[in-house]
Amino acid sequence: MLDYFRQVALFDSALALFLILAVNWAFTLVHILQEWKGAEVPLWRVFGAVVGTFVPNRLGFFAFTVFLCAAHWLVGAMAIAGWPMFPGHPWWSIWALGALVGARIADSVVSHWLLYGLGYRPNPGLPSTVLYAIEAIFILTVFHKGYLLNPDAWWKGFASGAIFFIAVLPGLWLLRWAVPAWRRDPWVRGEPIPAWARD
Repeated sequence: MLDYFRQVALFDSALALFLILAVNWAFTLVHILQEWKGAEVPLWRVFGAVVGTFVPNRLGFFAFTVFLCAAHWLVGAMAIAGWPMFPGHPWWSIWALGALVGARIADSVVSHWLLYGLGYRPNPGLPSTVLYAIEAIFILTVFHKGYLLNPDAWWKGFASGAIFFIAVLPGLWLLRWAVPAWRRDPWVRGEPIPAWARD
């Protein structure tokens, strides 16, 4: 792990590696917990309300809390520590660096800043997007050597991370049509979140 870290980062100590990884995981956890424990509703209900899809709590908790946290932590470990390293495919870790930055930016901009700006409030997780923005800038600066090692893998990772978050609302909109029992009237922006989303 340390050999990989020295190749991609400006730092070269095990302490720096583990501190950066710990901060990455902590930022993820803070953000995910804010999205889950929103003041009024969890984030899956906000997203569902925007497109008119009732997302059951069990499915929402698994997808938006458990799966998303685990996926972020795995991408963080691959990007920062190079773990797990896939023999013969070291470009996966560079891909993960790009995916980490793309995910942080797209999550903040699309899932939070844009929706809040359009009048969809509450928006659980919004306060911790500041941490994501700071981390994206930090990763771009400190891990620039990783980008130079394989710009193609980095950009593919960036696109993958960004597209994942950009696709959430369209995916929920498609789910609305795939499962008629979950269809609801969409949230009118600027108005309070619909009562059905609070159930």
